Amino acid sequence: MPSPFPNPASPYPGWTRREYCLSRPVTDEDIAAFLGNEELYVRETTAGLVHIIHKNGLVELHCIIGEPVIEVWFAPDCGAYPSEYFDALLATRF
Repeated sequence: MPSPFPNPASPYPGWTRREYCLSRPVTDEDIAAFLGNEELYVRETTAGLVHIIHKNGLVELHCIIGEPVIEVWFAPDCGAYPSEYFDALLATRF
């Protein structure tokens, strides 16, 4: 299955990219829950609108409503903490 995130571009030099398959497609409510006090950015792509949520300089989430996949960028110099933080975020919704 091809990635719903065409032409991935790192938000910062050296960040690591991963795609996570979810148990169900992303909804508006999921994006609102992940957003918290952060700003939401939206980018138009051939796959649809990508909702971008930057979390505390550690993780950036790229979500497309209706897709069961999230693209995640991590700050690799923070060790395992970004991955653990993202796992905790996912556990709140999926």
